[in-house]
Amino acid sequence: MGTRVRVFVDYQNVYHGARDAFGGRDSSGRVQEPPTFGHIRPARFGLLLKQLGDSVDPERTLESVRLFRGEPVAGKAHPKLQASFQRQVGIWRALEPAVITVTRPLRYSPSSWGPDGRPNAWDSGEEKGIDVLLALGMVLGAERDEYDVAVVASGDTDLIPAIDEVVRIGKRVENAVWKPAGGNAYSLKSTERSIWVHRMTAKHFEWVRDDTNYSVERSDPASL
Repeated sequence: MGTRVRVFVDYQNVYHGARDAFGGRDSSGRVQEPPTFGHIRPARFGLLLKQLGDSVDPERTLESVRLFRGEPVAGKAHPKLQASFQRQVGIWRALEPAVITVTRPLRYSPSSWGPDGRPNAWDSGEEKGIDVLLALGMVLGAERDEYDVAVVASGDTDLIPAIDEVVRIGKRVENAVWKPAGGNAYSLKSTERSIWVHRMTAKHFEWVRDDTNYSVERSDPASL
């Protein structure tokens, strides 16, 4: 059966991390890249993280890739943003059964009100509870012996208690983070034991990046 590797992806963390690490910047330091820059092909990303450990454990097999992501809400998010999200996630779910996408509605706050006192515009939305869902997925999967290695693609320190619990259960945990050229890559640490960190470079990003414009209705990448 080999060593079962399950990859847990905090998608927005990975997306913004890639933009910060590898995106071009203007004179004020802001990332200049288009919104498509930073997206990844989930199946390739999972395969990459499986392969990065093959030299130490050649028996590794990719059990699944679990993506956790906030979902734009109809009536509050821009219609094109919601449609783009639905196309992207729909393609993930249709083309790659090993990729499991877990979504949770974004939380919005009113940004303006009409004459009747009711909100008529909303902010861009905020992810709430994604880290909790990812943490639960890690711990429950470990308790049920669904995997041997959890690779956590995130730099969110809120996940450290879940990482500690998975280690206590007896599973191995690895962390995956982007490493900018000439810079440092912040990684997660367990209080239980040292964990292996995959510091992914621009070369790794080029292999997994997805530049598909999902705002175009007929977006249909050949493969993930």
